Amino acid sequence: MQTAPLSAGRLALLLLLGSAAMAQAQPEQRALQPLNMQTIAGALERPIGEPMRAARTGGRIELKGKRFYIAEYQLLFDQSGEVVAAPADGQLFGTKIDGDQAVVAYSAQHDVAALQALTDRAWADLGARLKAAGISPAPAEEITFTQGAVYEASANATRPNSPVVVESRAGDNTRRYLAFAPTGMKIVPRGIAGMGVGNLAARVAYPSKGIEGLSMLMAVNFTGFDAAGGKKRASTFEGANELRAESPMLEIVPAPSAALINAHAQLSLVNLAEPIVLVGEFARLRPGPRTGVLAPDSPLDLLRSFGRLLGAVQGAPAGKRLDAVLEVDGPTTARFALFGIGAVNQAIVDALKAAQE
Repeated sequence: MQTAPLSAGRLALLLLLGSAAMAQAQPEQRALQPLNMQTIAGALERPIGEPMRAARTGGRIELKGKRFYIAEYQLLFDQSGEVVAAPADGQLFGTKIDGDQAVVAYSAQHDVAALQALTDRAWADLGARLKAAGISPAPAEEITFTQGAVYEASANATRPNSPVVVESRAGDNTRRYLAFAPTGMKIVPRGIAGMGVGNLAARVAYPSKGIEGLSMLMAVNFTGFDAAGGKKRASTFEGANELRAESPMLEIVPAPSAALINAHAQLSLVNLAEPIVLVGEFARLRPGPRTGVLAPDSPLDLLRSFGRLLGAVQGAPAGKRLDAVLEVDGPTTARFALFGIGAVNQAIVDALKAAQE
């Protein structure tokens, strides 16, 4: 059977489609830029308080007829930990994996000044959204000076050369976060029991005087999984290990052992009903030396190694351990983080507005 010759237009179309298919099959390699004040400048210059759909929340607090202040606003940024990864085609980072999962022990070297700038930008964004909604929190010192505080914000958040680390264990995953607060704001100290019982006299006085203090916290995960089977995706960022690097997902999630909004005197809260997941590529996880997550000969590491031999480990699953370095792309990470935080900030505003009605 004889086929008709291709027209020039049809041939051009087929070549275009073929080029697109090749581009998908072989993603263009991109240079990864470090996260610092220079690379995130563009994200920081974007308009504050842009309208967007709010994240879904659950729970309710009561603020009708009350004056309230924000005692603390915390952002926790994923820095290190151990997370379970499912290999693709029996391999992870180019390493053959026996079984259906492995433990990726990762660590990152974050720029504290850049994360502080993102925190300050997020705080300004919340302020703009509150103002647009006609919500006016009282200055914290105005209430605490005369009435005291149920929970006093007296501790420092992360500062240069002075990290504040919060550890979270959820199932088989362990993450360690750097805790940040807006410049000039302190945070409420927390122990094993969280914030504890607080100042009981203030707790009794606040409802009768029509006042309330609020804590607001959220966490930013840089090591989220692909929703399709928990697998990591190959990274397109160029580098010495580009063929073995994996692409994580950025998530905005509830802070460990804390709510999105915690009303101090009421003992009521509002929390995220689901994580905010941004699926675009912003970072790479690549093979790296064991650096600071667990010392090679630490008692905990030895205990986990012994437990793996038995096939069951508390706090870490059985499976091969792979050490990795998390490297984020500054411009993309800043844009993604601020977009996701903006959606959660809008959820905070909506919850406060509902609490006043």
